[in-house]
Amino acid sequence: MNLSIHRIYIILIAVSGVFLLTGCPEDTEDEDNKAQEQRFFDLYVESRYPDVDPQSNGLYFIEHKEGTGSFPDTTDWLLINYVATKIPQEIIFESYLENVAIDNGFYKSEVLYGPFKVQNSTRVKGLTEGLLLMKEGTQAIMFFTSDLGYGPNGFGKVTGYQSLKYEVELLEVIEDIESFEQARIEAFVDTIPEVDTIHDPTTDAVMYYVIDEATDGDSIKNDSIVQIAYKGYLIDGRVFDESATDEYYEFPVGDYEDERSPIVGWHLGLLKFREGEKGRLIIPYHLGYSEAGRQTTDGLTVIPPYETLIFDIEVVAVKGPANPDPNPEE
Repeated sequence: MNLSIHRIYIILIAVSGVFLLTGCPEDTEDEDNKAQEQRFFDLYVESRYPDVDPQSNGLYFIEHKEGTGSFPDTTDWLLINYVATKIPQEIIFESYLENVAIDNGFYKSEVLYGPFKVQNSTRVKGLTEGLLLMKEGTQAIMFFTSDLGYGPNGFGKVTGYQSLKYEVELLEVIEDIESFEQARIEAFVDTIPEVDTIHDPTTDAVMYYVIDEATDGDSIKNDSIVQIAYKGYLIDGRVFDESATDEYYEFPVGDYEDERSPIVGWHLGLLKFREGEKGRLIIPYHLGYSEAGRQTTDGLTVIPPYETLIFDIEVVAVKGPANPDPNPEE
């Protein structure tokens, strides 16, 4: 009896040993992948930046130009220029600098290039930690392993266990994004003679409009079908959309459920126009693309968050309602 129990113990110990050796392949694979990434990362650092020591969190940070403004906090909004690179392969995979996007084959006409507006701490940890070391006006390089990046799973164009490098210029720190945008729109409209306001009772937001060329054409009502030629741009002048020649934007004013419906500010602003008139709509983010902005299907910025939009418009045609009452009152 005792011998049988002893044999059972031996068998259990043997089986346990086999399990320990082969029962956790995911953990072993993770360790191997991390080790391989670290080896290549260390070789990259040693060959290119041998005199640079890492921060305590593993981030490598090199300042090329010292800024003179304030340091950001983790919740501040920032305007930055950046180039993101996979290392050690040195493959540039993301940037909102138009020439960089063109040169590296990922330019998209619908993306808005130029200074990138982002809230700190909403990107990878390595970038967040690096930005906290920068003042306004600073230009720097930061690089790190996937522990501070997209980890073992990756994201988008970045595979798992991928080390990254960011070349960054911190242009501006925005502590209060709502106050910042309100001040921008007020400063902008102060430069426009004959500007007028529209109050939206639903959101309590105020937008602005200007009629540059008036006519005595048909007025626009909430059931009108309109054809509009337009150009949309930001306060800083960057154009994000424009109608093609002789291809006008047509939609029913006041019908927010129609698949052609534009942003709320268009519906409100066009009620002040007549057929043939030209003018401008100045639309705050509350009546535009809100706090989220607008992105492509793969997450690239088309309209930044919290952004004032300006549209140059021409009312090409005003038609009757899309579904007129078949039995109008006599």
